[in-house]
Amino acid sequence: MAKGEVSALSGKLGNIGRRIRTYEWDDGDHRWLWLLAVNSMIYMASAAYSPYLSLYYKQQGISSLEIGTLLSIGPVVSICIQPLWGIFSDLTGRRKLTLGIVVLGTAAVLVGYRLGTGFGFFFLLSILLSTFSTSIVPLSDALTLEYANRHSINYARIRIGGTIGYSIVVLAVGGFLKADPSMAFLFGAVGYLLLFFLVLKIPVEGVRSRSKKERQTDGASHDKKPGHIFVDHSFIFILLCSFVIQVGMSFNGNFMGVYIGEMGYDQQLVGVANFISAASEIPILLAAGWIMKRFSAIQILLFSCVMMAVRMVLLTGESVGFVVASQLLQSVTYMTTYYSCVMFISRNTYPDKRSQGQSLLAMVQGGFGSVAGSLLGGAVIDQLGIRVSYWAMSAFVLVMTAAAAAGYLIFKKRTSQKAAG
Repeated sequence: MAKGEVSALSGKLGNIGRRIRTYEWDDGDHRWLWLLAVNSMIYMASAAYSPYLSLYYKQQGISSLEIGTLLSIGPVVSICIQPLWGIFSDLTGRRKLTLGIVVLGTAAVLVGYRLGTGFGFFFLLSILLSTFSTSIVPLSDALTLEYANRHSINYARIRIGGTIGYSIVVLAVGGFLKADPSMAFLFGAVGYLLLFFLVLKIPVEGVRSRSKKERQTDGASHDKKPGHIFVDHSFIFILLCSFVIQVGMSFNGNFMGVYIGEMGYDQQLVGVANFISAASEIPILLAAGWIMKRFSAIQILLFSCVMMAVRMVLLTGESVGFVVASQLLQSVTYMTTYYSCVMFISRNTYPDKRSQGQSLLAMVQGGFGSVAGSLLGGAVIDQLGIRVSYWAMSAFVLVMTAAAAAGYLIFKKRTSQKAAG
């Protein structure tokens, strides 16, 4: 090798070494990869424990109604506490710091799960865990979307890291939990600790808020009606469909582990089932743009609601094959709902009200819908048994979907008549 080539190679190796030592890469040209890493680790840490919570509670002697109560704490706390973290983040302008605080808080509380048992103990820890953990995704998404929008980066290529990371971890962890199910909380704590160090490297440039001048020069904001968030009233049906499907999603997600346990299976099948559901989201993320161009958000949501009803019925087949089939429908229930709602709000809110629009969606889905799915589901299971409850919740989703579709058709007809007359 010539002397010049040796010198060039030495320089390249030196640059690589410096980037490793300074925790950077590609001189900032690909700093979005830190956001990809953060997004991946958020869902990897969550996958280490959250899919196994209901089964863990059941193994500790907690009743179905009590499990529903414990799992509803997160959504309730999300409604009450999550806005406070957002206010703190906006007032201080320290969004990375706020995200780091809630990540470390989540890790600390998860370790606490290994220190005791009983409904009262779990109730207290659920409140503490929800106080921190429910704000991780919203705070991270705020940073990610701000940076992605400013640098014209497709959000789907960052979000897909979470899907892939979740699917890998949830499959790997299940096998380790047979001997000691409480290890799930230790795995989760380690994951969030790693996440904290990744959060430190989120590009600072991605958190700048729009200046007053930028808001004033945003032409779309001049047409805004005082106090309004959305440009028309179609958002009511978007939120209604979001609520309906979240009731089904919450019920299915919270009690699937319990149902699988009653079928005679253990954490390993829970892990495999969640791997399948996460992996099924990948094609939807890859085709999300194409889907949104051909169908409206309300069409996608109504379809997703119907598929949610089908998904719950499939699980009652009580075999591994039916479990797999049910989990494959994650693609056309959760991910289609998530993407279509996010895109609808970004296109149908006034420019300076988009954060409020996303917050309202989170309140309906992660708050009211999740509470209803957990509490209603737990109560129904105690009365009817888990299999019949899945049929009942499926019927509820179908009836509410039909009502939402009928209401939307009436709304569209009246809107058209007003426009014509």
